[in-house]
Amino acid sequence: MTFYSPNIPPEILATLLSFVEFMEHDEKPLPIDIHLLGGLAGKCRAFAKALNYKEMEFEGALSNRRDANPVAVVEAPIHITNQLHQYEAAVGILAYAQQHLGVQLKESWYC
Repeated sequence: MTFYSPNIPPEILATLLSFVEFMEHDEKPLPIDIHLLGGLAGKCRAFAKALNYKEMEFEGALSNRRDANPVAVVEAPIHITNQLHQYEAAVGILAYAQQHLGVQLKESWYC
């Protein structure tokens, strides 16, 4: 319930996200939606964590295409890689999406 609170301080959120990450590394992941975790990590400016969750979401969308909006799934990792100044990674995600997912995005918008 804490993750859904609109008033959670960024320091507490960062601590909770670190705990979630610890549990994942200990092979005991908590049953929390990765879409929510990615959004929360971006909210507290933990871009590396946010990217990790968005990559997991992207991979999940690739294996189960019927529910995923390919543009939405691609935009988040591109945005985060730009925030991390990993421009080549953003271009790589864009190229992959264009070649394998049929997504038509313009490089100048994102990269």
